[in-house]
Amino acid sequence: SWRTEPVQEWGEEEEDGAIFGITLRREPAPPGSDSPDLSPAFGCVQYHTVKVRRLKAATLERLVSHLLDAEHREPDFIRVFFSMYRAFTSTALRVLFLPLLLFSPALPVVRLWLEEYSTDFQDPPQYQALRLLCSHLRHRLCFRRLLSTAEALLKRLQEQGSEHLSASLQRCKLGDGGEMSSKPDKHNFLDFPVRDVAEQLTRLDAELFVKVEPFHCLGCIWSQRDKKENRNLAPTVRATISQFNAVTNRVITSLLCPSSPSPCTSSPVLARVIEWWIAVAQECRQLKNFSSLKAILSALQSNAVYRLKRTWAAVSRESMTVFDHLCETFPDENCVLTNGEILVESFSCGVVPYLGTYLTVLTMLDTALTDTVEENLINFEKRRREYEILSQIRQLQAFCSHYSLSVNSDLTAWLQAHTLLTEQESYERSRDLEPPVDPCPSSPNSWSRRLLTPAWAPINSHFLPWLQSLPGSLHNVAEDFSMSSSSSPRLSSSSCCSSQPDLSSSSLALSPESSSSSSSSSLQSTCSPQAVLPLYNKQIADSCIIRVTVECVSNGNVYKSILLTSQDHTPQVIQRALEKHNMEDFRSSDFGLYQLLNHGRELHIPDNANVFYAMCTSANYDFVLRQRWRSHGKQFGSFSSPGARPRGRHVK
Repeated sequence: SWRTEPVQEWGEEEEDGAIFGITLRREPAPPGSDSPDLSPAFGCVQYHTVKVRRLKAATLERLVSHLLDAEHREPDFIRVFFSMYRAFTSTALRVLFLPLLLFSPALPVVRLWLEEYSTDFQDPPQYQALRLLCSHLRHRLCFRRLLSTAEALLKRLQEQGSEHLSASLQRCKLGDGGEMSSKPDKHNFLDFPVRDVAEQLTRLDAELFVKVEPFHCLGCIWSQRDKKENRNLAPTVRATISQFNAVTNRVITSLLCPSSPSPCTSSPVLARVIEWWIAVAQECRQLKNFSSLKAILSALQSNAVYRLKRTWAAVSRESMTVFDHLCETFPDENCVLTNGEILVESFSCGVVPYLGTYLTVLTMLDTALTDTVEENLINFEKRRREYEILSQIRQLQAFCSHYSLSVNSDLTAWLQAHTLLTEQESYERSRDLEPPVDPCPSSPNSWSRRLLTPAWAPINSHFLPWLQSLPGSLHNVAEDFSMSSSSSPRLSSSSCCSSQPDLSSSSLALSPESSSSSSSSSLQSTCSPQAVLPLYNKQIADSCIIRVTVECVSNGNVYKSILLTSQDHTPQVIQRALEKHNMEDFRSSDFGLYQLLNHGRELHIPDNANVFYAMCTSANYDFVLRQRWRSHGKQFGSFSSPGARPRGRHVK
């Protein structure tokens, strides 16, 4: 009602090449001749209804013309457009925009473009776009001040390019200079003060996070990184991920690779190492470095570490209390922009978030919302939602400037000098330290169950108000993660620990094609606040999100999220999964689709079944593609869905 809701969504208006969302807003009426002059003594306030239009979808040409329409464009439209245009067009913006510079309304737009989005012009060595802009600006006297800004930017970019080239040449002269080393530690790391360790981790994390290009975190960009032609895509995001994995590996190797391995490497000694890392994690929390905090917690929960039961039994009760508290509170505290207290505190101190949270949310948005709507209009409402997340990342980057941490060379060298262990190597070293008492336990104890809970937990309660403000509710969508194995240390370390965390370059691998089956749906169904979006592990409005991995392929055991509707049959789902895994050259007929159930069981989805109705809804919506010649040895514990079990949802 209007008494409680001053803003109401009223519907949509369609124009040639554009769709506008209509919002009715109740505002106090300004005093005027149309309303009687009421005395303030009566305490009466008159309201009137204001119609507000918001561009939700349009052609590219219409978006550009709306950009120059100062009278009708929304206050945030310019910033959203310049932040997101690369996500919906490959056309160079100068081709569309520079010819319009003859019109004076372009003046504030170009000024903002130069001042806040100068990276658009960073195309060395010629900087053709910026030179072309300067050439256009010289034709109008009213653009003299703007021309000065453009020429200053050109000079600055040229100087930065020269400095970068000189630095690269200097590194070549000095050699590779790789910071990873397998040399033995010169220090007993337990002598390092835990506060100093946390500060150096925070300094390293903050330096990398401020360099992250937020645009590269978008689902439509980050999902393409595994393709061969995109090996150098999103280098700043990859650098942050590499640092996260390096911290995790440093924790694991400090436990599994003691400087003097011998029988005297007893459980109490290793327990002291665990206590030391828990104390470092606590200091990271105090410094609001949620990236290293997450990395340390993930390492301590990895398979190779958590299985050291005698070692964990020797950990002090005080340290275990701190560890349990950190694991419990991390998801809520990491969401700094939805936690009012932490947000206020962040203005006076620094904060480094766990980037995986934002990669996850952006991936969820990219999976749930289509890129285009009916008549192939660009879904600009989707870009608004993504822009909100990118703005939060930029705000967090600004907070990092509040850190003032000095360099500790010895400590930094120790943090960056360690042996890289594969999953198998980690597990073998762990077995050397504590040989298994029962190699095949019938059931894990409570300790194992507690540590095996996914560190990439579902979106927590602090995200719910924000996610519910999006078009639909996304807060139950399970976060994607990778279980791929590679030469670098992984946070997940065995098949029995399938949901361990990973911020590797193979995680969160989604692509915009996931929504291709419904790309022709109307804007009302994909953008309106009343719309119900597909969720993971829940069927809503004849759709849901499932996760599919491919067994025994070179790209590892990576889950990809796919939109599943009530119209999708097995061949279409298999083909879409192969495309998401960059396996377009394989034939869908060569694979079978299996749903992974509890207790190691599987549900075979028949070749021509409607997957939406054949799947088991009481289990996780996790599927595996298996080549048919491999399926013959998988009969134990699996069954097909039709016949005696007409609906997979009744399987127990």
